[in-house]
Amino acid sequence: MNEFESTAKAFVTVCFERLRAEGAIPTSTSHRHLQAGLDFEISPIEKLPEYARLAESVISAAPDGMRDSYQGSGGPEFAASLLLTSFLELCVRECSFANTYDPNGPQVAAAIAQLIQVVSGEPYDMVLARHVSHLVPDSGREIEINGVTIVPDGRTHMTLRILTEIPDADHAWKRRLSKPYRPPHALLIVREQISGVDYFGVGSLARTLDRFQLGVCLLTGANVQGMYQVFGPSSKIATQPASLNLLARNSDVTTTRRTARLDGTEGPAITALTALVAEAESKTGGPDVWLSSFREALKKFVNFDDTTGFGEQIVDLATSLEGLALGTNEGEGLTLRLCTRVTALLAHDDDPAAVLFEDLKQLYSLRSSIVHGGEVSVKSLNGKLRAMECVPSENDEENTLVRLGYAVDRLRDIVRRTVLARICLASGDEPPWPFKEKGKEGMVKVDAELSDDATRAIWRAYWRDMLESLGAGVAAARSEPPVYSLTADDR
Repeated sequence: MNEFESTAKAFVTVCFERLRAEGAIPTSTSHRHLQAGLDFEISPIEKLPEYARLAESVISAAPDGMRDSYQGSGGPEFAASLLLTSFLELCVRECSFANTYDPNGPQVAAAIAQLIQVVSGEPYDMVLARHVSHLVPDSGREIEINGVTIVPDGRTHMTLRILTEIPDADHAWKRRLSKPYRPPHALLIVREQISGVDYFGVGSLARTLDRFQLGVCLLTGANVQGMYQVFGPSSKIATQPASLNLLARNSDVTTTRRTARLDGTEGPAITALTALVAEAESKTGGPDVWLSSFREALKKFVNFDDTTGFGEQIVDLATSLEGLALGTNEGEGLTLRLCTRVTALLAHDDDPAAVLFEDLKQLYSLRSSIVHGGEVSVKSLNGKLRAMECVPSENDEENTLVRLGYAVDRLRDIVRRTVLARICLASGDEPPWPFKEKGKEGMVKVDAELSDDATRAIWRAYWRDMLESLGAGVAAARSEPPVYSLTADDR
């Protein structure tokens, strides 16, 4: 046994004595993975001489990354405290399963070996697992697309799979599991390898999943909704504890469902669509831009939460549509201009101009009533819904909320296709409708251009042909009608 191992074993010995005196061990069989600060006090342990000796050994054995990564957060001493806390929690957990709390036993020896691996800079993964609704592999089996692992619900319990990927995840839940019911469900998992003691934020992995989720929604029209995500290390010992982030306002079941069923071949199309979005963002952003109508509109669509109230959803989607189709300084005759522009761009055989214009007019009328504090009676609302082709006539007239859900889904799909049309029309060597650039003269007069039949046909063909060339032609079509979410259809 080397000096590091004997120092670690001495630390565990005194900690077990203290935890046993506090009644923290033996643990309950239903809660074996104790958490410092909740299940036992960590401050008295940090004052022990055995803790100080082991912390010093950890800092001495660790690579320079520990010193560099945590300079702004308490230095290497802080990093060492996180490692030792994680190490002690693991020792308790493994000994609990073995039903013996022997500091000289194989469970503690294995935990010490893992601590040595982490301290010596042995790489492990930082993992982000996001629970989403309305997205599943078509085969029912786990698949990978663009580096994102997609795990369907049913093959394994979601929480067990997350614990397999992120052993510390149960600490993030704090014994209150998130159990949303919006079938079908799936886990989206991404990872990145890091050195044993470096700090790694969730940002880049979250952006990867955000882009992937956006690409799926743009391509398929599915109402995929992130419910929650867990971020943490694949190692059982690490300086970073797992964290939980709720992504939906609440867990209400939506009125409608349109599921994305992926077979694994969608990767190139998703990549192409998200690359177009990134190109558009680069053209509309910059250090001298405080607010971009396109970027704000895209944010509204990307962050759309369909677990909120219908009024809020209509306002968010309508705001997004304004930013996409009108941009800034377009206040005069807003409703007519918006409906006319969107209809001119999106109308097709599967979505005739007259139908699209009427649906938009009714939806925007609802938006105006909500924003300007007007009142809408149930009778008036049902009248608007009856005027919209997207609301199935066989639905119960009495169930206004169900019918309103179909209308919101219609608006969401219109915004989706407007995003696609806008980014395509601003792309290419000679784009018909480029994004406004600072100091550029002769900007396109959109309404004048779209008033001409020939030009309107050219613009419509331009963005559809571009999607076709990218292998994403299916995205241009109006989405198939959704199903009522409480039925067994499309699960």
